[in-house]
Amino acid sequence: MPHEADSTGLSTLFWLICIYWNLVWFTQQMTSLGQAGTGEPAEQTVGDQAQHKSDPRAFSAIVSRGAAASMHEILQRDGTATLDAFVGRALTTYEAVVSAFDAGDRDALSRWLSPEVYDAFNKSIGEREEAGEEVVETLFSRIEPEIVEARIEEERMEVSIRFTSESFKLPRRPVSLFFRNVSTPLRNVGIWTFARNPAVPDDLWRVVATQTEG
Repeated sequence: MPHEADSTGLSTLFWLICIYWNLVWFTQQMTSLGQAGTGEPAEQTVGDQAQHKSDPRAFSAIVSRGAAASMHEILQRDGTATLDAFVGRALTTYEAVVSAFDAGDRDALSRWLSPEVYDAFNKSIGEREEAGEEVVETLFSRIEPEIVEARIEEERMEVSIRFTSESFKLPRRPVSLFFRNVSTPLRNVGIWTFARNPAVPDDLWRVVATQTEG
C-alpha cells in the first residue's frame, strides 16, 4: 500500500504544478491584453473610430448620417446631456446582458429586456442547460458601438446600435481552463434596438430586439 500512496502523492503534486503554471500563463495573457494599445491616444470626436484597446469602455460615439437628426431630438427628450453619455449607458446594458446570458442569470436579464426578448433569451438558456453546456464568465477586451438608426414616434423612441465586440469566455470551473484555448478573443457583431416611452419619466431604456450580423 505504501507504493500506491506514493503514486497518488506524485500524481497530486503533478496536477498541482500543472494548475500553478496554467494560472501563471493565464494571468500573463490577461496582463498582456490589458497593456495592448497603451500608446498616446488620438483626439476623439463623434465619427472618430479610434479607441483605447486597454479599456473596452473607451470609445467615441459613432452615428450614421441618417440617424444624426433623430438622435439630437432623442437626447433632448431623454434629458441626456451628450451622445457619449447615451451610448455609454447602452454599452453598459450590452455588457450586462451578454454577461448575464452567458452566466444563466435570468433575474438580471429581466431588468434590461422587453418581455419578448427575455422569453427568447430564457429559452436559449434552458436549451443550454438541458444540453449540459458549461456556464461561462465573459470578459470584454474591445467594444465598438455605432448608432445605425434612430426613430421617434408619439409614445416610443427607438435607437438601434451595432456593437462590434471581442470577448473571452472563461468557464466558471477553473480546471476547465486547461482544456480550452482562451488566448484568442471571440468576435461578435450584432444590432441591438433599445426603446422607451418618452411620455413616462421613469421609463427605462430596454432591449426590444437583437440581430446578429456576420
